[in-house]
Amino acid sequence: MAATASVQAHVAAPVERPTTLFVNGQAWLTVQTTPQDLADWAVGRLCGEGLIAGPEEIRALTVDEAGQRVLASLWRTRHASPLSPVAPGPRVTAAQLVGWMHEMLRQAPLYRATGGMHVAMAVRADTGEQIVREDIGRHQAVDKVLGAAWLAGWPPAQVVVLTSGRISAEMCGRVARFGAPVCASRTAATDQAWALATKLGMDLVGYVRTAVSLIVYTTGNHVARRIEA
Repeated sequence: MAATASVQAHVAAPVERPTTLFVNGQAWLTVQTTPQDLADWAVGRLCGEGLIAGPEEIRALTVDEAGQRVLASLWRTRHASPLSPVAPGPRVTAAQLVGWMHEMLRQAPLYRATGGMHVAMAVRADTGEQIVREDIGRHQAVDKVLGAAWLAGWPPAQVVVLTSGRISAEMCGRVARFGAPVCASRTAATDQAWALATKLGMDLVGYVRTAVSLIVYTTGNHVARRIEA
């Protein structure tokens, strides 16, 4: 028992809580999430799923951390439209991606303290501005940075999204609905994410640790314009 108490005293455990997102009074979604930046998460998830076209369609948003819920009142709800190709984006070098990945990890205290968190970053390529968010789930971390970028009014075509976790087709779709042309991971992208990104004109980049380890999954003229080794 003493040994267990000693371990607990010296190890920071990742925090997760079931959080429910209510839309116009109805429970819409419950996920395990880290209870911080929940307004960003709600906006990112609502926009990423196509329920709204942007934050301006939210009439009111209330975060109740004690009750583990977020209440969103929308002016209207939409039927999610099919994903559309993203607009061409900026030229991004391998060195920039590696530098941004290192900076993302540097700005992630929970990730460093626990070793069990995920972190995501949105970079505005034309200004160098950065948004970093952390969460127990890789999808929730990406939702948070997308929501924060939406709320900040960033032009989607200038946004590069980075994540510590695997890029799934679901994550790729939400990044595409935001309109970011580049999504990069410290690990891998799935085959379906690769296929979807190719269809939508996105660039997916994996294993962004060094310029040597970096893999550009997508190929074609637009990749050559935006990703340079």
